[in-house]
Amino acid sequence: MTHPANSNSVFHSASSESSASGQLTPDQIRLTIQRFIADADVDTASSLAQEGLVAYPDNEGVLAISSLVACVRGEWDRAVDLLTRLIAIQGDRASEFTKMMFERAKACSGAALPAQRQESATVSYTGN
Repeated sequence: MTHPANSNSVFHSASSESSASGQLTPDQIRLTIQRFIADADVDTASSLAQEGLVAYPDNEGVLAISSLVACVRGEWDRAVDLLTRLIAIQGDRASEFTKMMFERAKACSGAALPAQRQESATVSYTGN
């Protein structure tokens, strides 16, 4: 799968080590995003993650790093979506860290309220 040429694309300009097609490999995307995060350039990391997902929507490395970028940005619903896809692909191979990040993202998105908070919210809403 090739990515459309775009002179503004982070995808093509992020690394001088792109493949013969001029497109970064999934590993290059992951490493480049890590570099952007280390340099506190979260917006560029997010742009590259988005482009990487277009080119490699089912790549485990791209999904994993993209979900971490979503967490850093506080985009919890997006992180839940990406981690759901990653866990579906990995199945039994999904790491404990991935599962923990999935649970954290769900909790932060409000998708999974602890039982005590659910009960409290119900009482507040119904007035009982």
